[in-house]
Amino acid sequence: MKKLLIVTGPQGSGNHLFARILSLHPNVRGWEKLHDKYWVPSDEEPFARFFVKPEELTKEHFADGEYFCTNVSVPFFYDGVRQTPKVKEVAMRAFELGVLPIIAVIVRDRNINELQQVRVGGECTMDTALSYYKDMAVHFIDHEAFFLYKEKYVEYLGRMLEFPVTKEGIDNFITVDANHKYVFPCKEHWLDREIRKGREPFTQRPEAVSYTHLTLPTKRIV
Repeated sequence: MKKLLIVTGPQGSGNHLFARILSLHPNVRGWEKLHDKYWVPSDEEPFARFFVKPEELTKEHFADGEYFCTNVSVPFFYDGVRQTPKVKEVAMRAFELGVLPIIAVIVRDRNINELQQVRVGGECTMDTALSYYKDMAVHFIDHEAFFLYKEKYVEYLGRMLEFPVTKEGIDNFITVDANHKYVFPCKEHWLDREIRKGREPFTQRPEAVSYTHLTLPTKRIV
């Protein structure tokens, strides 16, 4: 059965990043413009119009392959208008056409994601996305896990999604963790001192440590 992987997430969660990574495999039909460019307007994605008018999706759009990857954020801009994409309707339409839909939602640190939304769009749209995904059967893609584990995480995604992936080209356009620009050192936190105390040998801690509470309970037999 043919498969359609729908990669989605809140605005700024990494939609373009994972649309590129998950469409790199030669057997996957996806957003090929992103293979050569860092960013392309979201409404120029091959399946973009179907998230506005899912009824226009036909068998012909799945004629040239077995695996397809599409991407859309919630909300997204189409032809200059902000809209909530019809992700569920596209998935249902694909299933009607004999294509198995797989929905994967990108997760990025909420604080950073909201900062990005306000920086670019002037407002936070996180709650719109969370509300939309609430009752949807989905897989989750972890933004931070990718930057930490790279190739191993991509391999994991392939197994989890049962979708072809490749490690070739995943570093294209990536020079630093996307969260890096939002992170600044915290000089001190109240918990730091307590953690350091907990790293000392038991005999050197401010308070004596008792082990009596660790003894196994006894069972009285009558």
